[in-house]
Amino acid sequence: MSRAAVQHVIALAAELSEDERSVVVDAIAPKESVSRLADEWQAEIARRANLVRSGRALGNPAEDVFDRLESKLKAR
Repeated sequence: MSRAAVQHVIALAAELSEDERSVVVDAIAPKESVSRLADEWQAEIARRANLVRSGRALGNPAEDVFDRLESKLKAR
């Protein structure tokens, strides 16, 4: 599949609702991969939560994060 075709599929997928995207992912991703990724994300979430709780993570103000995201979306 060409890069253009892949970009087209991604653009189409971006228009789907969250539920519709879940259906697509379930249809094409091997269950083992999804399960493994879920486990890895749970471990990553726990690691990050521990950093925040211990005071070792400095975070960014939500307003700054949302402003940066909005700028990126407007640039599309």
